[in-house]
Amino acid sequence: MVQEDKVVYLNKFGAQAGGLAERFRQLSNRRLAAMMRFMLDQVDDALFERAEKAENNAAQNRFFDAMREVRLKRRDMEQAFEQALQNRHDRPVGPGKTAGAPGDWQLDEDSLSLVDNERLEEELAVEGMVSKAKARFAQPLGHLCERLNHSVGSAVVNEDTLPVAPAQICDAFVDAMAGLEIELQPRLMVYKLFDRHVMMQLGGLYDELNKLFVEAGVLPTIKPRARASSPARPAAGRTPMTSAPGGHNLVHAPTEISDSQAEALFSTLQGLLSSQKGGGEWQGYGYQPSPNAMRVEDVVAALSGLQLHADDDSAPTGYMQPVQLKQHLRRHSSGNLGRMEDDTIDIVSLLFDAILDDPNLPDTIKALIARLQIPVLKVALLDRAFFSHKQHPARRLINEMARAGIGWTDSGQVGGDPLYRRIESTVNNILENFRDDVTLFDQCLEEFQTFLAEERERTRQIEQRTRQAAEGKARVDGAREQVDRELQTIIGQRQLPRVVSRLLEEAWSKVLFITLLKEGSDGEGWRNQLEVAKRLVWSVETKSSHAERKQLVAEIPGLLHDLRHGLNAIMFNPVEMTRLFKDLEREHIHVLTYTAVDNASPEAGAAPVTEPEAAAAVEDEVAVPAPTGELQPYRERLDQASVGTWFEFQQDNGKAIRAKLSARLADGDRLIFVNRAGFKLADRRRDELADALRRGKVVLLDDNLLFDKALETVVSNLRNMRESHS
Repeated sequence: MVQEDKVVYLNKFGAQAGGLAERFRQLSNRRLAAMMRFMLDQVDDALFERAEKAENNAAQNRFFDAMREVRLKRRDMEQAFEQALQNRHDRPVGPGKTAGAPGDWQLDEDSLSLVDNERLEEELAVEGMVSKAKARFAQPLGHLCERLNHSVGSAVVNEDTLPVAPAQICDAFVDAMAGLEIELQPRLMVYKLFDRHVMMQLGGLYDELNKLFVEAGVLPTIKPRARASSPARPAAGRTPMTSAPGGHNLVHAPTEISDSQAEALFSTLQGLLSSQKGGGEWQGYGYQPSPNAMRVEDVVAALSGLQLHADDDSAPTGYMQPVQLKQHLRRHSSGNLGRMEDDTIDIVSLLFDAILDDPNLPDTIKALIARLQIPVLKVALLDRAFFSHKQHPARRLINEMARAGIGWTDSGQVGGDPLYRRIESTVNNILENFRDDVTLFDQCLEEFQTFLAEERERTRQIEQRTRQAAEGKARVDGAREQVDRELQTIIGQRQLPRVVSRLLEEAWSKVLFITLLKEGSDGEGWRNQLEVAKRLVWSVETKSSHAERKQLVAEIPGLLHDLRHGLNAIMFNPVEMTRLFKDLEREHIHVLTYTAVDNASPEAGAAPVTEPEAAAAVEDEVAVPAPTGELQPYRERLDQASVGTWFEFQQDNGKAIRAKLSARLADGDRLIFVNRAGFKLADRRRDELADALRRGKVVLLDDNLLFDKALETVVSNLRNMRESHS
């Protein structure tokens, strides 16, 4: 009942502040609605420009469809946005009733699975907007909260629950986007425009609202002081840490994770870990309780010293075992580690063990990411939400670097590789500059994503030309193969005269090939020319009756006409054509003159199967990789791999190269692979690749979120060890 009495409706405080609430509401809603309208004005041009640059018709249609959808539903979006903003002013706030706060929820070990990729991308966009706006406008936003709380006479709002807080504005926009049926890429573009034209312009709104309170005499001056945004709940018996002696933020939570959420996951990890402490293989992670526990800020300061200045026994530029870290902290501090800090070191060490064991990441890239162990440990100590929130900037940065590094191949000159240099410079920036302000990871993440976007744009056109060339080659190869199959079907097991074999294989095959490329297999010209080949073969077969010989005499003029017409169309050598037709005339005379008995034996002019052809036939038979049944599971794995998946190819010299699946051609029978720059590395048949998968010569690489996989691995391993010990 006590809490219920303290519940406050923000729209009621105007009565005690001279209508200030209504002016606050009207000014904020009017400004935000105007910014929303301006943003929507830009959507049409942005989507059209992106459609013009689309790599294919399907992608272009996605953006054109999005343009039409936004035009049709623009008014609904504006109304939904304005209504959502209005609702945030009407909600009750106070103990247990924070405006817009996430609902309570229970977390168990099984909730640590990876989220759907598209949902994740959308969440990343929203969380990125919120965290950047909170960091950029921290001071005017904090002042606004203090003034509003002072007006109400109670601390009922903070930088997350204020009706005009970045999180609330973003939530209102998410509500407005709910009815918009567009695909992920254009949807992310709309979010980016909202970030640029609304979220990054909130400073002016906050200044106006603060001025409104100042003019009403509400806290005209506010003394500057260090503020901690959404601190994690302190461990039992520990004083909450809000700022370092120098006034720096020690806890900056760039996410919308509640204390209960952060505590739930960390407690889960602690519980799994505690059952292993003291075991034989876990002695290196063992915890020795001490009444003289260090403060978190002292642990962070000691780690910062290790991060910057190496002594003789430490290796700050590489991975350190937890025992080494704990020994260093005990040597360079006046106290011992508390339970929470000790467990955090162990959990982060387990995470990096899993990262370093990931087979999908090249060792050179692993070595760079391993250097972030101490900064990540500091983040985990400062912000408990680090473990529970997938969109935390430190986690996202590691995931982005790992995803980009999947396709990296060590050429022996790592210093000359742009991606390697970028990852290295990002790691060095964090090592040199990160103390306790987690927003540095936001900045590094944004810069790294900008680099990746520029790199993708550079390679897009190269990869597109590579794909077009491969498609052209595949079409040509497919046409040749189809012509060969059709001719083999027509010839069958017949022993043809040499002149007919030459006509079909050296001359008429070209006619069929060009016609197939021009018209396709459904064209009338293609069917007619196949019929000419069948008539040619029939014309040199034994004619055992007078009626058949009479029919041949009637057919020869039309056959020669059709042959000459087709060969002239491909500009066949006229001299060679005359010679072939004279030889064909002799064969026809032979067929008309001799009886079936005379023709029972093989023709002297028949084309024998040569030794090279026989050897090729044997080679083809030997080259069959494996029985069909054995290859089927590997074919299915290939079919499930999406375009953009990275593969690792083992070369004969023992080295491995990594290539990205760029296209499937010939109804999926040919797979085209490119390197990171977009140039073709391989062109493989489906069954050939399936057999290489079976023999371990080719490996599909998993580019899913590295940090999230590592966390799942840690939870799974700890759970398995707990079960085995029990």
